[in-house]
Amino acid sequence: MKTSTLLLFILSLCCSFSAAAQDEPKLTIGAKAGINFYSLSSDALIVDDDTGLSYEFGVYGRIGERLFVQPELNFVSHKTHLITRIQTRAGERDALTVRYLRIPVMLGYRTDYDGKIASRIRFMAGPSISYAVGVADNNLGIKRNDIHNAQFALNGGVGFEVWLLHLDLLYHHYFTALLNDGRAEGKGRAFSISAGVGF
Repeated sequence: MKTSTLLLFILSLCCSFSAAAQDEPKLTIGAKAGINFYSLSSDALIVDDDTGLSYEFGVYGRIGERLFVQPELNFVSHKTHLITRIQTRAGERDALTVRYLRIPVMLGYRTDYDGKIASRIRFMAGPSISYAVGVADNNLGIKRNDIHNAQFALNGGVGFEVWLLHLDLLYHHYFTALLNDGRAEGKGRAFSISAGVGF
């Protein structure tokens, strides 16, 4: 029931922004690439973990000028270094790298600010769904089928333009546990920095 209510709210929000964006029907198509810093929230199955650095890239479409809707398709790699209670080699730390296809829909507001270096500041937030497509070999005994297929997140942050580049600084807060073990509680937290160009 809670999930259907949340989906209904997100759908109505998207429709509201789409209607607002129709007053300014500008369409921008772009591509971007960047890095992300990923970690997990506390989990009884994880003895220790730290933040990992990885990459992401993708394409986006931005509909609207001041108010905008921005759907994206991203390929994302998240990495963290873990020691778990369920791994085959007890006490050994190793990197866990999971690759995803992520589809966010960002709803945003763009200002008219025009500075000497940065301009057109954007504030944006929106939901995303990430589908796990692969797990890199590791010594933790974690394979693709140990990861939740679909992971939901809320994303938000700021963006601005520097010369020809569109820079985005975003925070990604996942609501789905990374591991599909029924005891797992650890959910992803990530900061990303990306640069792109739009046409």
